[in-house]
Amino acid sequence: MDAKDVRIFCEMAFRRHGFDSNNERRLGPSEIAKRVGLDEKTVRVRVKKMEDDGFIKYYQAAPSLDLLGMSDLRSYRFGALNLTTKRNLVEYLQNSQRIVEAFDYLGTAVSASIAGSSGEEVQRTADDITSRFELGQLPLGSIPVRDSAVKPDRLDWQIIGALRYNARAGANDVAKALGITPKMAEYRIKKLLDAGSMQVRAIIDPRQQQGLIFYELEISVSEGAQSSVTKKLGEYDEKLWSIKKPREGVLLASLFGFSLGEPEDAAADFSGLAFVKSCSLYVLKEIVEARRPNWIDTLIRNETGVTP
Repeated sequence: MDAKDVRIFCEMAFRRHGFDSNNERRLGPSEIAKRVGLDEKTVRVRVKKMEDDGFIKYYQAAPSLDLLGMSDLRSYRFGALNLTTKRNLVEYLQNSQRIVEAFDYLGTAVSASIAGSSGEEVQRTADDITSRFELGQLPLGSIPVRDSAVKPDRLDWQIIGALRYNARAGANDVAKALGITPKMAEYRIKKLLDAGSMQVRAIIDPRQQQGLIFYELEISVSEGAQSSVTKKLGEYDEKLWSIKKPREGVLLASLFGFSLGEPEDAAADFSGLAFVKSCSLYVLKEIVEARRPNWIDTLIRNETGVTP
């Protein structure tokens, strides 16, 4: 696996934070090709290899959050007092309501995206988690939630449920499971994707991640120095896949490397710059998957009229 492969995966798995509409079941190979500087055929070949090698474990479908009554999505970083507390926190998040995704970092840090009907409700959830485990809490900013252009009916919800943990299932398989025609299944799937009612993302298998390290740099910058830091980050070329500004004076850069020394070297480089006040390093241990059935599964099941 080279840097281009990883950039392709980042576009497929991590760009979904904004829950934007994605109307291609193959997760937009043409758009990914433009972003990573490759032709579409090459992207498709590389994705197929990642699937065959088991790096991409499966594709997950999820309804747009606004269809679940969630109009606000915010990300937080939590700091635990020790590793035992962090382990308990991770287990709690795997079974919690309103947790859209979570990331476990080496050490005592965990980040989580929390959904709610309002910013106040999201903050209450974050505060409850913080007090429950006596954590440090750092807001990382809001994430846009787009409104769905179509309100799904019962059959649409059944299709979302059928694709939930196998989003690349063929129309024939979906049709057979639901007792409809393949043509109807394909039409409904396309309608859901075009309307932004359903999103799809790739899920990584952490056991196949040997030699690949995802990490974040939280960089506190002096006034007026943001452009200088952004320019410096640009030197990491394709190993830099995202820059966010969670709050004034802070940049959050998401990068990857192929050796243990790369994250530490990057943090040291930025810490040594005159216009950088501080630089904190967070090395990703794993993406925390919710236990099944989770709260989204339950809401989908309720919409289909299926009782537990």
